[in-house]
This record gives sequence, structure tokens and C-alpha cells, in this order.
Amino acid sequence: MPVREYRKRYVAFKIDAPRNIQRWELIGALQRRAEKMGMAGEGLARPWLTTYKDNRGVLRCAHVDKDIAIELLTSVTELGDDNLQVKIETIVTSGTIKQAKAKGSVED
Repeated sequence: MPVREYRKRYVAFKIDAPRNIQRWELIGALQRRAEKMGMAGEGLARPWLTTYKDNRGVLRCAHVDKDIAIELLTSVTELGDDNLQVKIETIVTSGTIKQAKAKGSVED
């Protein structure tokens, strides 16, 4: 029986910020930070923002890249055009999106 090489992990997180952060602001900040960390090349960790609402969300990544994805999330300290100071805290990591949403109190 073949083994899947790519197993997904879902990282639930919350953002501590004085206002609600828009999805596009978070994606832009994650992309810029990933480039600075050298993750822009093909074959490297490619986290994906699956769900996001009210400063809570779920990030999908490969099981081998879980630590890198968590480091990427927690390294973002400024968001938006106004360089708003934020703190991103991971809540839980799970193998299913359903459990990550439930334990991280993330809504669709």
C-alpha cells in the first residue's frame, strides 16, 4: 500500500490587534515575510490561508513544513499600509480542518 508523501496540517491562529485585519492584508504580510525567509522558491513550504474571519484563521501546510509555517505566522509583527503592530498566536495544529476550526474557535 503506497504512503502519501504530502500529508496536510492545519494551524489555527488568532491575531491580537486593535482592529479587525482584512484577509488581503494578512496574505500580503505572509507573502512578504515568506520572501524574506527565503521561502519563495518552488518546492519549499507553501502555506495556504484556508479560513479567516474576525482575526482568527486556519493555515494549511505540509506535515514536514509545520514548524516553518508556525515560524512564518509568528514572525509577522506588522500588517497593512499603516504598519499596525500585531501579535499572531497559534492555538492548535491538527491533521483535519474540522478539528482545527473547532479547537481554534474559527468560523466560516
